This record gives sequence, structure tokens and C-alpha cells, in this order.
Amino acid sequence: MKKRLATFLATAAIAGSLIGGSSSAVRAQLGIPQSCAGCDLRGNDLHGRDLREVAWVGVDLSGVNLRNANFSGAKLAGVDFRDADLRGADLRDAKLAGCDLRGAKFDGAQLGGIKLAGVNLSGSFLTGLSDLQAHALLSNCAGCNLRNVDLHGKNLQDIHVAGSNFSDSNLSGANLRGASLLADNFSRVNLQNADLSGVAFCGHETNWNDGNYTVGTRIFCTNLRGADLRGADLRGALLCDQAGRSGSPGQSNCTPLDAATLRDVAHANLTGAKGP
Repeated sequence: MKKRLATFLATAAIAGSLIGGSSSAVRAQLGIPQSCAGCDLRGNDLHGRDLREVAWVGVDLSGVNLRNANFSGAKLAGVDFRDADLRGADLRDAKLAGCDLRGAKFDGAQLGGIKLAGVNLSGSFLTGLSDLQAHALLSNCAGCNLRNVDLHGKNLQDIHVAGSNFSDSNLSGANLRGASLLADNFSRVNLQNADLSGVAFCGHETNWNDGNYTVGTRIFCTNLRGADLRGADLRGALLCDQAGRSGSPGQSNCTPLDAATLRDVAHANLTGAKGP
């Protein structure tokens, strides 16, 4: 009896140290690094783990169970999340750069404040996300690979996805009102009946340099070549100055965009579209 009591008390003491210790200390005892470069964590079950504010570079998490894991405030660069299970995970305020998210499951994930740069979501079936989740995922997305994604009918109003590639995707019936899509690739995208009113499609680039010397000012636009715009609402589309490239454009630095510019520079087929 005394021996069993001693074992129980020892076990309780260890558990107490884990619970009472800092999150980084707990992770260390569980073999989960706070900072890591090139770690291979495949085959681990990390569901529900406290991974707040980890700083991971090039970590392999492909196929890993990360359900309900807490990645809030994490800094993740070049992390492989292919086919990982992130359902219910907390990714609020996390920063992901150059991460591979193809096939990852996000249903029920908390995504508020997440920032994406150069991530790969190509081929992802994102219709399982709520409008709120889809909006949060793409609110701040720079240079993202979103080729062949399905976002039809989603409410993506006011998102900012500069320099991202949506080619061959389905955004039919989506709400993109007021979005900043400057320098994005929307070639061959299904935009039938999408709300594109007030979208910043084009911008002025002053002091444009062709690689050798300053040429002057030019207009650059989202690539709409081959996009299906039948029934899409383009009324109030905008052309913005350079300030609109780094943040959501405001009326103070934008002017109405004319149909000729959309046709000539964005290569848009406006047949069946509304406006501009």
C-alpha cells in the first residue's frame, strides 16, 4: 500500500510540474522544440498540443495530426503542412512564410489575424471553410499560390491578396466587393456572377524601372485573361496609385477604372459583365 501511494505521489508530482511549468518547459519535456530548423516531425501525434509562439523553419509536419493544436502567434517558415490535419487548430496571429499547405484540413480552425506570404494552397478544396474562416485565411495574403482552389460563393469582401496566383480557380458567385487584387493572376478563373464592385484591379506605378533605367509611369493590372466574367458586377472598379499596393486602397488614392483599361491592360473579356 505504501509503495503504491509513493508511486502515485511521484506521478502526481511529475504531472504537477508539467501543468505548473511554462509552456516552453512543458514542450521541452515532451520533446517538442520551441525553435527548430529542419526537424522531421512526421509520424507524431500533436493533436491538442500547446505550440504557441514556436519558431520553426523547414519543419516537416506532412500528414501530422494537429487537430486542436495551439499555434497562435507562431512564426513558421518553409514548414511542410501537406495533408496535415489542422481541424480546430488555433492559428490566430500566426505568420506563415513559404509554407506548403496543400491538402491540409482547416475545418473549424481559428484563423483570425493570420498572415500568409508565399504559401502554397494550390488545389485546396476550401468550400468546407465557413465564410468567416475563408475570409480570415485570405485577408492578408501576399504572393500566395492559390491555383485551382474552390472558393465559390464565399464572402471575401475587402481581402488583400497582392501578387497572388488564383489561375484556374472557381470563385463563381463569390463576394469580392472592395477587395485589393493588384498584380494578381486571375487568368481562366470562373468569376461568373461574382460581386467585383469597388475592386482595385489596376494601379499606377511611378518611376517604373525596366531593369536598366527609369522609364516613367505605367499602369499595371490584375491578369484577367481568359477569366469568365459573365454576370459579374464590375461597377465601381478602381485604379489606384502605389499606396494601394501595400494596403487596402482607399478612395483618396483611387479613381474609377474604365472598361478600356480592363480590356487592354487586364486582358478582360467583359462580355456579359455589368459595368464598369
